[in-house]
This record gives sequence, structure tokens and C-alpha cells, in this order.
Amino acid sequence: MEISICTTNYNCAHALRPHLDSVYRAFAGLDFEYVVVDNHSRDRSWDILRGWNSAHPNMRLISKRCTMGAGREIAFDHSEGRFIVVLDTDVVYDPILRLVVDRYLGRYRSLAVQAVFCGIFPRQLWTAIGGRRSLNTNEDVDMWIRLWRLGVMRWYPVSVGTNVKDPSATGSFDYLSNRYARGERIARLIRREWDLLKTRDLQRIDLKEVITSNTVDLGLEKPIPPWPQSRTPLTAAQHLVEVVRLAKQVIRAP
Repeated sequence: MEISICTTNYNCAHALRPHLDSVYRAFAGLDFEYVVVDNHSRDRSWDILRGWNSAHPNMRLISKRCTMGAGREIAFDHSEGRFIVVLDTDVVYDPILRLVVDRYLGRYRSLAVQAVFCGIFPRQLWTAIGGRRSLNTNEDVDMWIRLWRLGVMRWYPVSVGTNVKDPSATGSFDYLSNRYARGERIARLIRREWDLLKTRDLQRIDLKEVITSNTVDLGLEKPIPPWPQSRTPLTAAQHLVEVVRLAKQVIRAP
């Protein structure tokens, strides 16, 4: 098996069908499997995934209550590919995804490369750093930095799809997503703060500089923009004020 697509899903029924269709079209003709761990979704996700699974024998479907990081590690454990492609089930992918994968396999297969909404990792590198940790927030950055410290992490800051998540819930603000009931939003905010505490050493790293100095150009005749996320360091007091503000925002939300 050449490629294993490893992902997790939770309450993404609104995006699943176009997501799956876009991924399978992009990878048509390649030797790949699609491994997804569903985090006990409460919407129609499981029915959609089971229907797709019954029609596509190269899908592996797992149901497990877990964090995003743990779920991707579970997917990895059930995969067989030489290269692991991490995608998101709330992203509908553009044809450029196939171009990125082809160019990676032709030029950078000894390295890990992260584009926007797609990471590609040689299996041996994933194993060498111990894989994904059980995190919802910073689970991707945590893995990037461990690979960067080995000198094998690169970035390609070009988007390969469209995220159909509500705009207010991107990045570490996922807990604001309308996929969650109010009580779950509060629980996820608390979990976010716990994850930030566990990964507090990452806050001392200038991620913007790390990405900028390790950016690759895949030669797809597209401009290379800055990485789309910015992280502003906060003092402990500033962070506490911000958490209180966010908690009030969640409580007042409909």
C-alpha cells in the first residue's frame, strides 16, 4: 500500500459527502486506503460513512471516543501505507491536492510536508517521533515541532481545499463550532486550555519563523503566501482575561 489517508470525524455530516467525493476523485488511480475514526458523532455522520464504506472496499471505518490527536493515531495504527496523508473531514478538496501529492512523491518523499489542510508523512518518520499525542488543540503543531527538531519537517503554505466549518470556529477556536451544544462548547473550551497547558513549551517557539525558514516550493505555479495562522504570545494575566472573556462568550451563545 502506497498511501494511507488518516483522519477523524465528529459531527461533520454537512461536509462528509462532498469531502469524500473530492478526496476519492483526487486520489483516483493511486494505490490508497482511507482510514477514518468517527468520534461517536451525534449527527448523520455514521450513516454516511457506513454507506460510503459499503461501496468502497478501500475505506476502513472505526468508531472510538477520542481526541483528534488520539483518533489520528488510531487511524495510523489501522493503516498500512508507506506514506500517511492527514486530511480533515470538514474540508472539500480541490484538484490541486493530487498535484501536491504527486509532486511530494516525486521530490520530497524522505521529508514530512504540511500544506494547508493536508499533511504528508513517511511512515517511518511518524513512528520515529512516537506519532500523534492525545490533543485537540495544538495536536498538529506538536507533531510538526518534533519532526522539525529532527530536521525533516517542511511547509507548503498553499491551501488545497475549502474548509466548510463556520468561520468563527477555525483553528484553536473549534469549540465555538455550531456542531456542538452549549454544554459541549464549554467542555471543549476547558479541554483547549488543558491542551495549551500540556503544550506550553510550544509557545516559546517562533512558529512563524520556523515555517518561513522551512518553506518549500512544489513548483505548481502558485504564489507562496505566509502561513495563514498567527499566534500572538500572551502573558499569564492576559491569557486569564482572555479565557474569562471566551467563557462568557460561550455561555451567552444561543
